[in-house]
Amino acid sequence: MIPSDMPLTDLHPAEWNSPAAACDSAYPARNPDDNAIARLRALHGEAGRDLALAQFVARVPTACVVLMATGALILLWAAAADGAGLKGGFAWAALVLLGIVAMIGLHIRSFARSLRRTPLAQAASDLRLLLLYTGTAWGGGAFLILPDRPAPVLVFLFAALPDLGLALSMRDAGGFAAFAGPASALIAGAALLSGWPQDGWVAGAIMASLAALSLGFAWRAVRARHLLAHVPAL
Repeated sequence: MIPSDMPLTDLHPAEWNSPAAACDSAYPARNPDDNAIARLRALHGEAGRDLALAQFVARVPTACVVLMATGALILLWAAAADGAGLKGGFAWAALVLLGIVAMIGLHIRSFARSLRRTPLAQAASDLRLLLLYTGTAWGGGAFLILPDRPAPVLVFLFAALPDLGLALSMRDAGGFAAFAGPASALIAGAALLSGWPQDGWVAGAIMASLAALSLGFAWRAVRARHLLAHVPAL
């Protein structure tokens, strides 16, 4: 027992093993290398997310070319099938082009060398909102440009071609869902509401293609997390 009035500096080294000291020894200090490795992994994950956002915004021109080429093909096909009238075709094209022009403007602001350059995270968020608008405008074309009784393959390609094109060109799950969700839902709904030939099969095929592409994005995300978890510690 250590006297209460004895200064600690007067203790013999053999008496330093007090209960308090024993309690402290039960919790050894954390290895500084563990903190460094955890910090390194966090920085690696942050850099990976920033790179993915930068690539997402950088792929805007390719995605816009895909949308314009697909839209022109669908307009020609619909006109050949006696579907796209002048007013309906012009209104749909103007709505879609408005979204495309807005995306190109965002891309330019994101990579411009000026003080008004848009931050990367904000640019990616704004781009997904523009894709949501463009997808809604695209899906509305099912009511504007398609004929009264279109061929089932035309309806399916009207929904599936831009979804597949954006999935391959942008490779961003959020951006893909923002466009493909409303576009596919509106086109499938138009098929069911209008009673087009094989409407149930067409609507089911559209939603099945959307689900398949979504599963592809989910598998890619799981694979990326698996690879990151097995990065060797330096």
